[in-house]
Order: sequence, then structure tokens, then C-alpha cells
Amino acid sequence: MGGRKRKKVIKRMRKTIPKIFACPNCGEKTLSIVINREEGKAVIKCGRCNIIEGDILVSYVEEPVDAYGKFVDRYYGVGKPVKTNEESGKPSELENK
Repeated sequence: MGGRKRKKVIKRMRKTIPKIFACPNCGEKTLSIVINREEGKAVIKCGRCNIIEGDILVSYVEEPVDAYGKFVDRYYGVGKPVKTNEESGKPSELENK
């Protein structure tokens, strides 16, 4: 007599946050991010094209992937700060030219 057939257990691989990222300058996966929690800054270095960015501000809850997002936004010029009017403290109108 045969034994009872068991249902196979399928193990799912958990997705992990990457530690090495793609460089927007050269396109290779050689961008490493080191976060200094005491200073609240992240240092981003590319191993191939030697791009170095050291003044990305991060809070204590943010991970390297958050610093990478800020770096890419700064690289492509997406996250430009809004200039404020010094007298009233309200955002001034920026001309789109």
C-alpha cells in the first residue's frame, strides 16, 4: 500500500533592499551609499566614474534607498527647492522660462 501524498511546500524568496545601486552618470551598478547617522548625512560614491556626493541629508529613519532617491532627484534636477520671499516668508513666484 502506498503512503499518503504530501503537498509540496513552496518557499518564497523575500525581496531585499539592494545595497549597490545604478549610477545615473555611467549607468553601471557601482553606486555605494554610506549613511552617517550621527551627522545625518549620506555619502554616495560610484566605483566606476568616481562621482562623489556627500551632502545628502537623511533622517534617522531613512535607509540607503531613500538617500539614492534624493541623489537621483538632485542629479536630474527634479527636487529644486522653492525660494521664499524674505519679507513675508511666503513662496515667491518662479518664472517658467
